[in-house]
Amino acid sequence: MKVTSQNAPPSASEIEKRDAAPSTGMPPDKSREFDSSEHHETLHFALMRLLLVCLALPALLFTSSCVRSSTVVRVKKDGAGSIVARYYFSPETIAMIAQLEKLGGEFGALGGAPGDGPQLGLLRDIANPDEESLIADGENYGEGVRYATHQVDKDDNDWEGYTVVYEFDDIRKVRIDENSMPGNARAFVESAGEGMKAGEGGSLTFELAEGTLTVKSTFATKGMEGVIDEDQIDQAKKMGMAPSGMMKMAAGMTKGMRVGYFLRIDGGIAETNAEHVTGDLITLNDADVEKVLLDPDLGEFIDKAAADPKAVTPEDFLALIKKLEGMTVETKDSITVKWK
Repeated sequence: MKVTSQNAPPSASEIEKRDAAPSTGMPPDKSREFDSSEHHETLHFALMRLLLVCLALPALLFTSSCVRSSTVVRVKKDGAGSIVARYYFSPETIAMIAQLEKLGGEFGALGGAPGDGPQLGLLRDIANPDEESLIADGENYGEGVRYATHQVDKDDNDWEGYTVVYEFDDIRKVRIDENSMPGNARAFVESAGEGMKAGEGGSLTFELAEGTLTVKSTFATKGMEGVIDEDQIDQAKKMGMAPSGMMKMAAGMTKGMRVGYFLRIDGGIAETNAEHVTGDLITLNDADVEKVLLDPDLGEFIDKAAADPKAVTPEDFLALIKKLEGMTVETKDSITVKWK
């Protein structure tokens, strides 16, 4: 379709106004950074996986409210570009981690051996990573992706975190999947017993030919695979609650949490079949997690799936995510973009 003006989620419009960065992708000053509302969460790759993580472990649930994060892939017509990732953690989370350190790691397996439980101590380095670890994380985005720069600071709501920029010469070699989380974030998820197998969380891959970019996404389809999880259903039953009730509990601990993946076409979009477009920005996945968890449509779907997994289909799931308040997802498994 031809690009027209569309009603975008708030975070997308804020990106449109604020993300006027130079070629490296790094905002020149704080006034031009992303608004905190459009950040994406490091414990997630597929949003549905995030919901299951929230349901799985109370300790992990307590910390999962801590993150706002966004990932923006900026692509030029020649296939070069950058990845701008932002991660910010709430003051409450930073204070909690500091308190646990004072207690000597009595709770949350701080400093404990692998398998003892969620390694909350890993979050310290996530909020303030060293350059060496960020350089190493570049390869998680694909062959030839290299660290460019990063900046540690606070956002407008006093959440602590950082922006990191990676650059690449060939978008066709870029892949965003469960391995794209920063190293310690991935280690934290795995320490909580919620690590994902290769391909489990969904992925983004790219093709480029004759001036047309093709983006292949399994965000939506992989999300369906995680909705029905017997362990989480059994846990809810043991607590005498419907799965939707546990999600409402989780919502209270995810206030302020936001997840976003975006694609920016450097030079402008002439034509695309993407569903959510604002200017040269395409929203692939954007979620206000608290709103998603509280949405009655999601609760009804989860309870129905728990009662009879065969009663829900992938088509039902795709219809659901289009209705969820606070969530915007590209439901096509492949979109194309032509430059101006």
